[in-house]
Amino acid sequence: MIRKGSEHPVEFAGHYTVPRWGCGAFCDAFAIVDSISGHVYDGFVVTEFPGSLEEGHVGDLPSRMEFHPDSRLMKINGCPNERDCGFYDYVLVEGQGLKLLRKQLLPKEFQ
Repeated sequence: MIRKGSEHPVEFAGHYTVPRWGCGAFCDAFAIVDSISGHVYDGFVVTEFPGSLEEGHVGDLPSRMEFHPDSRLMKINGCPNERDCGFYDYVLVEGQGLKLLRKQLLPKEFQ
């Protein structure tokens, strides 16, 4: 999936692609690939917000992953590695991968 996804046009931070693949119901895994060097940065699994939160906010919640070709900012809205559900902002640091900038967890009843 990473090799195939790396062939897509630039999606993130100037010269990166973000191959994504399903890992079960309501779940995505991803990696970040430098389209110049071929270097692969590890991503992680992101699951949707809990159903109890989704029910009360149909259409109001942001996309699970948000990123743009001309920005190093990646937003993750969900549950990274199936825990600690919330809103996360990361920046891509050249040679290092994603660095966490901001984390806002959901209240305990939605974890």
